[in-house]
Parts: sequence; structure tokens; C-alpha cells
Amino acid sequence: MKQLRSWLAPAHTIHRVVPVNIRQTLLLTLLLGLAFSMLLAIPFVLYHRAESDNHLSLLQAEQERVIKLAAGAIHQELDTVLSDLRYLSQHNAIRNYLAHASDSRRLELATEYLGLTRQKRLYDQVRFIGMDGMEEVRVNFNEGNPEIVADPNLQDKHNRYYFEETLWLSPGQIYVSPLDLNIEQGTKDQQLKPVIRFAAPVADDQGSIHGMVVLNYLGQRLRDKLSALEGQAGKIWLFNADGYWIMGPTPEDEWGFVLPERSQRSLAKLFPRLWQQMEAEHSGAYQSKELWIQFERVYPLLGENAQPVAAHFARPVDADRYYWTIAVELSQPAMQAANIALLKKLWTAYGALTVFAFLVAGALALAINRNKALAQVVEKVVDNLPLLIAYVDAEQRYRFNNMAYERFFGLNPSEIYGKTMRELLGEPAYQAVHPYIEQALTGEAVTFERQLANNGPGMQDLVISYLPDRSPQGEVRGFYVMVNDVSLIKESDRRDSRRMLELAHVSRLASMGEMATEIAHEINQPLAAIAMYSAAGQRVLQGEGDRSQVKGWLEAINTQAKRASEIVRRVRRFAQKGEHEFGPVNLNPIIREVAALLDHEAGSQQVEIVLELADNLPPVQGEGVLLEQVVFNLARYALDRVRAQTGARRITLRTAFDAHLVYVEVCDTGPCVDPALGEHIFDSFVTQEGLGMGLTISRSIIEAHAGTLRYVMNPEGGNAFMFSLTREAQ
Repeated sequence: MKQLRSWLAPAHTIHRVVPVNIRQTLLLTLLLGLAFSMLLAIPFVLYHRAESDNHLSLLQAEQERVIKLAAGAIHQELDTVLSDLRYLSQHNAIRNYLAHASDSRRLELATEYLGLTRQKRLYDQVRFIGMDGMEEVRVNFNEGNPEIVADPNLQDKHNRYYFEETLWLSPGQIYVSPLDLNIEQGTKDQQLKPVIRFAAPVADDQGSIHGMVVLNYLGQRLRDKLSALEGQAGKIWLFNADGYWIMGPTPEDEWGFVLPERSQRSLAKLFPRLWQQMEAEHSGAYQSKELWIQFERVYPLLGENAQPVAAHFARPVDADRYYWTIAVELSQPAMQAANIALLKKLWTAYGALTVFAFLVAGALALAINRNKALAQVVEKVVDNLPLLIAYVDAEQRYRFNNMAYERFFGLNPSEIYGKTMRELLGEPAYQAVHPYIEQALTGEAVTFERQLANNGPGMQDLVISYLPDRSPQGEVRGFYVMVNDVSLIKESDRRDSRRMLELAHVSRLASMGEMATEIAHEINQPLAAIAMYSAAGQRVLQGEGDRSQVKGWLEAINTQAKRASEIVRRVRRFAQKGEHEFGPVNLNPIIREVAALLDHEAGSQQVEIVLELADNLPPVQGEGVLLEQVVFNLARYALDRVRAQTGARRITLRTAFDAHLVYVEVCDTGPCVDPALGEHIFDSFVTQEGLGMGLTISRSIIEAHAGTLRYVMNPEGGNAFMFSLTREAQ
């Protein structure tokens, strides 16, 4: 639960102190939202236009398809009727009747007509009319219940136009009437019944015409077939050659050429421009504010592919002048309905995207204002940082710098902008940092320390970093400059170093005090030898011995004097206060010096000091006096530990190195340190040897040199201390 609260707790970041101007944010949201909405409207408008054009193209294609289907249906229907008519005018029943006219054969003919009517269900009437115009055989469809008409109900048709037209035909010719309404006994049916009359003269074997076969084709069947094709493309219109509707927009518009009360309902009267175009063109498209119409002229008697029939087949007369016009009406309301449906979808999508656009605009406006405020806060932070921050381009010209530059150089940012680093820093300082500038411009990040003069007195200790700025293509465009004034830190470090030197000097003096007896004993030996040889020389000079031995005794006195002098020099050098000098140090000579200093004390305790020093040991960066103090403290500690050992007493001083570090190891064969101490062995006053400060001082010195000092148990028994320092770069 505590972890969850830490996740939910607000972050203590700079964002919490960034003020956002709500009024500016709302205004920017409105402007961006309107701009986004206008940009979003462009693809929607283009899409609507493209979809409208595409929809219109599809509707036009559908109109053309419907027209083709309608033309095919018309040809199919009329071809069927013509085929039936050819059959009826040549079949055996009619030939038998013409050869021997009798009631039985007339009944046989009527029965044949009845079967055809029942089977085909295409014809309202199937008749045989004699040359006098009197119906001799007639079968009525009778609303789906075909029947043979009795003789008393047969009618005289000599005055009907189709009879008169057929009388003029020769065998092998067919008359086809216009598609009009059926008239019985001079009156139209109460229910309008569209019909087409197909008539063909019938001749005997000698070629004499005895009458005609007449088929009253049910035109409503054709209208129903065409109506079934209506759909998305629109309503089908069918015109006769005079521009009157056979199938029209409404039932009241149809049959104007038959019904006097509708005589004004023609294309020429209502749509004169469309009629003019239909008269001039066989097919085309007509567009007005109210209508979009595709039309095509069709010749139903020529067959679907306009292929001529065989020569022995009966053919309709004037088939090339018998035509209708099929039109498919696509009304503007229908088009607008589809357009409205599309607009509703687009408006819904556009509205949702507009809302989203305003949300994005709000987020963007908030981000812009927040980033603007954040930039101001960051600018204040950068200007108030105790760091010199700048950007330098590839030409080494300053393109940005914070206010710390004004405090350091006494120049405001506008005065520094555009200056080269040489102009700002001055020639000596520029030459000092020039190699690092070249490194940065090659793409390498560099950090270094230098002392540079500012606009005040004295020199400043600076840590300078150059961070390359690369383009997305990897080209170095310049570099960022970060300069940290570490003068106070460096001065503190210098004070700490001096205190460490003082502490190390005190430690050495204390060690000298502990070693005073051994040192006095070591110096007393050459002094005693000198006294003995000088006393012997005095006796010889007084005549008590052989004077030839004096020369040897003088040489011995000289040797012992030099030995005493070396002991005093070594002790004096170790005990004197060292200078603060940081530079390359070879640890092997230091280890040898320490071993020599402790050699007499170790010998008096029967302790062997073994040196295992690596050849060609690389130097390390450090202060020789302090590093000698570390080796002395570790060796002295080992000597104190090994005194309690009853067996072999040995101290080993060993050096080694690798590619990065130099190692110094001090091992002894004394009793192991209590494992419970662990790392506390380096704490002050923990050990009982000496003042209890030797290991503490040693670790502080090594860590000040960026190294490590650790204690490990010697695998061969006893204790081992090892410290490592970074080797000096070659």
C-alpha cells in the first residue's frame, strides 16, 4: 500500500511550478480547432464530390444496364409472338381447314388455338378472320380461363384498321399494330387492356389467301416485365414513335394517343427539349433540374441482334420504322435522397472528428502554453545556475549562453552572441582549451580541468565539458559547453590534503617514537664499532701494537660511519614533513625504502621481509609521501601482527599490474583478524596496534587517490591487505 501511494503521489518536478494562462489556452484552442476543422473539411468535401460522382456513374451504368435488359425483354417477347404467328399460319390444322372448310375442322382449329392460349398465356385473343372480316374462329383468354367463343358471339372486324392493313399483305408478310388499348364492339374496356395485334394472311397450297390469323398479345405482360426491372436506377418509361407514354411516370400520363382526355400528356408538350433530343438521337442522356434520363431507341421487330430472318420465314412489314423508345428516369429527389444519406454519414464522421480535433487542439494549446511557460522557467533556472552553459557552432562561435557568462566575463549575452571562442577567452586561454575543442568537433565528448582568469582578480579552478551536437545524419553541428567553477571545492580539497599530510606526518612521528629503541640500537652498533676501532688505533699510535693494521681500522670506521649516516638519513627523511607534490610515482622504490626502514626491527623479532616486485611496474598518479605512508602503515601493522606468531614469521610485499590498475599487496603469517570486524577494521581506534589510526589513515589516503584498499584473509595463513591505483596512461 505504501508503494502504491508513492506511485500516486504527485511528482516534485518543475511542471508543478509552471503557471498556464487559461485565457490564452482557450483562445488558442478555438483558433487551432477552427483551423483543424477547416483542414478536415477539405478531404470530406473532396470525398463527397468523388462519392457523388461515383454514385452518379453507378446509377448511369445501372440505367444503361436496365435499358439493355428492357430491350432484351421486348425482343424476347415479340420474337416469341412472331414465332407463334408463323407457326399458326402454317400448321396442319389451318391447312386442313382451308382445304375442306367444315364445322369439325373449324372445331379442330379452335381446339388448337385453345391449347396454344392455355400453354402460352400470352394472348388475350387468338383468331382466324375470313376475307369478309368475319371472325370464323376465336379463343378468348378470359382472365386466365381460356375458352372458345361460340358462333353467335363472333364479330365482324372488317372495319378495323388491322384487318384492313393485313388485307394488303401477301403471304410471308406480317402486320404488327401499335401497342394500344383493346376496343371491343367500338368501346374500350373499362379496365385498360394494352394489346398488340399480330396478323398474317393465310393462303392455301395454290397461294390463294383465304383469311388471316390474328394474335392479340397482352401488352400488360410486357409492361409487367419492364416494371420488374425497375430499381435503384429509377423508373422505366416507354414511348411510342410519337412521343406518347406507353409506360409513364404516372398512370395518368399514359395512353395519351388513345384517350382524348390525355392527348396533352405527351413528351413534346411536357418536355420539349427531351423530345427534341430523342428525335435527333437514337440514344443519349438528358439532364435537367428535375430529371436525369438515359434513353435508347429500340426496334422490337428486327430481333435482339438485328439479324435478318431466313427468306422463307414470314417477316413483319416496315420493321425498320416500327420503334419504341426506352427511357430510365432518375429523379432529382431520388438522387438527393442518396446524397442526403451520404451527407448524414459524412456529417456524423465529420462531427466526431471535429470534436476530436478540438480535443487535440485543446491538448496542443495546453502543451504549447505549458511548454512556453516551461521554457521561461527553464530559462530562469539556466540563467540562475552557478554553471556557465553555452552552445558553440562548428565555426566556434557562441550561439547561446546563460547569464552566468555575464557574471564571469562581465558581458551580457547579446555581446557574447556571435563571438568566437578565441575572442571571448583570449589567446592564452584559447590555446589551452583548443585541443579539447578539436576533440569535441570530431564528435568526442570531453571533460577536463583548467585554471582560467575571469573579470575579477586571480584564477578560477574550472571543470569544463564539451558535449558534441550531432545532426540526424551524424554530422557534428557544434557542441554544448558546460563550465563549473570548482574553485571552492579545489580549495577545500587542498585544505583536506594538507590536513592529511599533517595527519600522516603525525603518524610517522608516532611510528618513530615506537621505533626509537630499535633505531637507537641500530645506530648504536656502528657507533660502538667506530669507538672500538678508534680505541685500537689510539693504542697503536701510542706504540702498543702493529701500525700496519691502522689503515684497515680507518676503513672500517669510515664504513660504520656511513652506515650510521644512512640510518639517520633514512629516519630523518621518513620523519620530515613532506611537500605537497602530485605526479607520477613508481611504487617499487617506495616499497624497498619501507623494507629497509623496517629491516632492523624485523630482524630483531626474527621476522623475514620478502619483496616480490613486478618488473617494469608502470607509475601511478599520486603523492609519493602519502603512498609511502600507506605502505609503511600496512607493513608496520603486519609486523605487529606477526610478533605473536610462534611459527614462521614472514612479511611479503608484492606488486603487480594489468591494463588499467597497479596492485600492492602486503601479506603476513601472523594470527588472522577477527572475522567479526569485517570492514570495521578500517575504523579509527578499532585495532590495538599503535595508536589505532594507521589503517584508517591508509584507507583515506588511497580513496583520495581514487583507489581501493581492502582486507582479505591470506590463503597461505595470516592476513593480506591490497590496494589498487589507476596506472598512468602511456
